Amino acid sequence: MYGEQYWYGKEVEGRYSDIETVFIRSGIPTDILEYPHAYFTIEYVREMIKKNDWSIVHMVLKTRQIVTVEATADTLDHIPMSVFNRAHIIYRIPDSHLAKLKKTDTLSIDAGWYRVHQIMKCNLMEINPDDYKFDRLK
Repeated sequence: MYGEQYWYGKEVEGRYSDIETVFIRSGIPTDILEYPHAYFTIEYVREMIKKNDWSIVHMVLKTRQIVTVEATADTLDHIPMSVFNRAHIIYRIPDSHLAKLKKTDTLSIDAGWYRVHQIMKCNLMEINPDDYKFDRLK
C-alpha cells in the first residue's frame, strides 16, 4: 500500500504465503506483536542500515513471530548476521525481461565460478497486483 507507514494482510509472496502479516515501511504499529508475521519492507531496511539500528527486528525475533526482511543487491551485505541468520530474506532482483520468457524457459542465476542456480519459469510463484487486493490499513 503505497504511501502508508504500515498495513495488514495475508502474505502472498514466498514460503509464508497466506499468513496474516503486518507490513512495515516506516513507523512501528503498536500491535506488531499481535501478528504471526512481521514483514520489513526495503524502505524500512534502508532506514535501519542508515541509522544502524536493528533493535525493533531483534525485539520481534525474540518472540515466536516469523520475520521477513526485504533485501536488494545494495542492502544485502549490510544486514547484520544476527538478523540474516534468523529472519526470512526475500531477495529482490529487478528484471523486466523475465516477463518475455515462456513458461518452459529456464531462469539461470550465475552466482560465481561454476555456481549456477536454475529454475523453469513455470515453477516460480507468480504474483500480480490482484493478489494484493485484500491488504488493509487495520
